[in-house]
Order: sequence, then C-alpha cells, then structure tokens
Amino acid sequence: MRQTETGGSHPARTTPHVRLRCPRGAQDWPLRFCAAEPAADDGLRHIAVARDAVSLTRRLGGAVERRRVPVAAYRGLAVVLLEPDGDGEGVALVLTHDDPTLDVVLHAAPDADDIVAEWRGWCAALGLPMLVPLAGGGYSPAAAMLGPLPVGTPAGRRGRRAALRHRRPSVFRRRSRGQPLAVRPRPGPRAAGEV
Repeated sequence: MRQTETGGSHPARTTPHVRLRCPRGAQDWPLRFCAAEPAADDGLRHIAVARDAVSLTRRLGGAVERRRVPVAAYRGLAVVLLEPDGDGEGVALVLTHDDPTLDVVLHAAPDADDIVAEWRGWCAALGLPMLVPLAGGGYSPAAAMLGPLPVGTPAGRRGRRAALRHRRPSVFRRRSRGQPLAVRPRPGPRAAGEV
C-alpha cells in the first residue's frame, strides 16, 4: 500500500488519510510502503516495517541512504491529531522515535472511530507501549507499563466461592456408594440321588 505525505516538519501533522493494515500472521511481515519525503530526490521514502526492525530508504543527491532502526529503539505508538490547531478531527497513529525524522505514520483517518482498535493491534504486533502526547511536547504512556506489558490495578479478592456461597453444600450432592450384592455360591453339579 502506498502512503503519501505532503511534507513538513512532523509527518503526522501533514499526512492525508492512510490505512495500513496491521499484519496478522508471520507471512504478512515485513509491511512495505512509501511515504513522501520532501528532502529526497524523488520525493519518496521507502519504508519496511518488520517485527524486529524498521528499514528507511531514500535517495539523496544521487546516493541511496538506508537506515535500519530496531523496533526496540522506538518509544512506542502515539495517537496524535492531524490538525491540532484546526477544526478537523483527523487522527494519526505514529511510530515515534527520539529523532522525529525516524517517525513513521502507520494509520491516519478523518475520524477516531477505529483508531483505538488499530492502536491496540499495532502495539500488540510490535510489542511497544501505547503513548499519548503531552501538552508541553513529548509523550507519556497511556497506561502503566512493565516492559512491554501493561500494568493494571489488581482486582480485589473474592470471598471463597462468593457466587456459590448460598447454594447447598457440595457434600450433600455427592452420591453415596451402593452396597455390593451378596454373592451366593452357585450350586455345583448334583450328585446322583440328591434331591
């Protein structure tokens, strides 16, 4: 699928609507697409997203520049507004890096209908945390994380069999064992003359 951008300092702020499908199986990786790159000779940046690394290729001054960035070097996936100062409600899902030139837009839509499902799907596929932008710049995890795992508040303990505590005790539901039948000896062959 081809991803196009119109240029600018931050790709998510200037990206038209892009819907890259999150790979479901091992055969779908790597995901390859193109994005606009104003500094490149042909105006394109070729991107390949794999589970372990992101490859970025562009042509500058006739030479091919290739960068391979491990997925672990990315901070996570952030949901950002396409037009933070405008009236539009467009949102984008961005693979964020400390170097903004390495950011990759994976999903951009005019509405936020499916963005949470896409966000969770991409985070699970790449093993990266979900990020939200901060007002002063930068990003913060959407939930507490322990490595790639989200940490939630533990559920309170339930009472012992709380849902079943008013039922009849299980000891009374057991069947009692039956008594074995008394085995009578079989009569053997009768001798002649016995009655």
